[in-house]
Amino acid sequence: MTEYQPVILTAAEIQNIEARAHEMRAQAMADALRSLGRGLSFLFRKLSSLLLHPRAA
Repeated sequence: MTEYQPVILTAAEIQNIEARAHEMRAQAMADALRSLGRGLSFLFRKLSSLLLHPRAA
């Protein structure tokens, strides 16, 4: 087989590739949402600490 010949996949192989891609997208979305949640949590803590504990002059 040369590099220019197409690879013929079976239906099962295509389904496995699609399932893995779906799993990878779900993991990426979970990581992104987790990161966003951490960032928002940090922001809220920072703002609340600034408001609740004013600095002495």
